[in-house]
Amino acid sequence: MKSALKSVLKRGALVTVSTALAVTGLAATAGPANAAPGGPGGSSNIRGVDPGNTDLMIERLCSQEADDNGLVYGSLNVETGQFRTYDEMYAETERLGHSPTAPWEYFSGYCTYPQASTWSIKGETIRTSNWIGNRGTSEDKETFVRNYTTKTSAKKSVGAKISIGFAKGLFGGGAESSFSYEWGWEKSSSFERRSEKSIPACAQVATTWTPYQRVVRVNPVFNVTSYGWHKGGDPNESESWENTTTWRGRDASWQKIYSHGYYIDGISDKLLPDGTPDGREDKIQENLDADSCAS
Repeated sequence: MKSALKSVLKRGALVTVSTALAVTGLAATAGPANAAPGGPGGSSNIRGVDPGNTDLMIERLCSQEADDNGLVYGSLNVETGQFRTYDEMYAETERLGHSPTAPWEYFSGYCTYPQASTWSIKGETIRTSNWIGNRGTSEDKETFVRNYTTKTSAKKSVGAKISIGFAKGLFGGGAESSFSYEWGWEKSSSFERRSEKSIPACAQVATTWTPYQRVVRVNPVFNVTSYGWHKGGDPNESESWENTTTWRGRDASWQKIYSHGYYIDGISDKLLPDGTPDGREDKIQENLDADSCAS
């Protein structure tokens, strides 16, 4: 039996692959991420507006493999908030012999990753040298060797762990990235330093490094190309379906949607203008057991 699912989802205006895969960006803002006026990339926030876990819905929707046109597909039960990916939609359509009707609604589009905000933090302090002890009765001086290499990471607020390849495409310095400020993504840098430091009697000393880091947050945005629902009649006939190019048939401000609680953070050490890691070095000291020291 012929299913109208594909025709329902593809009747709206399509975009070219180059447009569908474009990654857009906004100017950086200081401080922790908050919902941008109008939403990232001019999108509208569906969190708290539409039913269900919209954070997870956008994550699952955008995590699907796109078709040859760069599009992904989904369906939403507008009463319960249940979401189905394309594979799940297709399986249910095959079982019923037609696309499920109300309260299920269907949509296609492409995902972009505009920057929502960026801010600076202090990273975790780590020890960068061996402990060197002085078990004598007077101050000593020793040469300390310190080593550090910059670090990067990325994380999602919901859903599966982000892949390294995707993170590099999103936050790295390649053609897919729209982030232009200086930070350490794909710019690994390290240092080795040697200097003499004093060690008090019956104590041990080491050095630590606190990296200065940049956080870049993106809220994935779903760009609607087609949105449809059953309006009555034979569900296997495309004429029985209403189709628009905005989310749930709302006005033009709903052509792009996001869910504020779903974000991806890229975190990387900052670099100084000369390309070396930016941060603060400190000397730490611990007293040794007096019984192990000279008296």
